[in-house]
Amino acid sequence: MVIRRRRGCSGPLALLVSALACVLIVACVGGGVYAIFGVLRGSDVVQEALARAERDPRVTDALGTPLEPGWWVTGSLKTGNGRGSADVTMPISGPRGSGRLIVRAFREGAEWDYTRLEVELDGGGRINLLR
Repeated sequence: MVIRRRRGCSGPLALLVSALACVLIVACVGGGVYAIFGVLRGSDVVQEALARAERDPRVTDALGTPLEPGWWVTGSLKTGNGRGSADVTMPISGPRGSGRLIVRAFREGAEWDYTRLEVELDGGGRINLLR
């Protein structure tokens, strides 16, 4: 009597297991990226910067309203012990155009001090929101 030992999956079952593993990996990586971008987008420093951009007539003239923030946020945000630093670039768009909101700020205590806050327009040009 010959006993054959099965080694792993074969055929359609192997394909199904491989596909499910790929979906799980993509879901985990995608969920992590979504969470990181969500934290940056939802931070108080970025939300205040976006509100300032929405109130600036030069930005609303160039991009229109409402402004929609994009998801591909890059940069860094560090907070702790009443201090913080932010260096973030976020795509924004409106009915008339799009660009990037560039934020650089530091915090000592409760208030953020913006050292750079501008909208870089895709068609060229920059709008300094600190002036």
